[in-house]
Amino acid sequence: MEGADTRITIDWSECPLVEVVPGKVSGAPLVKNTRLPVDAIAGNYDAFRAEGLSPDAAIAETLDCYPEVSVEAIKTLLAYRDAHQFQAHRL
Repeated sequence: MEGADTRITIDWSECPLVEVVPGKVSGAPLVKNTRLPVDAIAGNYDAFRAEGLSPDAAIAETLDCYPEVSVEAIKTLLAYRDAHQFQAHRL
């Protein structure tokens, strides 16, 4: 279907690093106690991988963009996303 929106939305409610607070950043899933959207972090990682960076280099570059998030947190968020993307709802 041409022009169809192929984005997926993941239910982050069971990820211990993520919170959704109505009215905070429009209710987007955020890294707990921050205003950092999980989708922004994952999107940066994906963009670096698309540029040909290795997974470790893409994580390092993502960390440079979001220094308030740890390497472990980035890895946990990506692992959660990967484990749940097939259960996600298509928009």
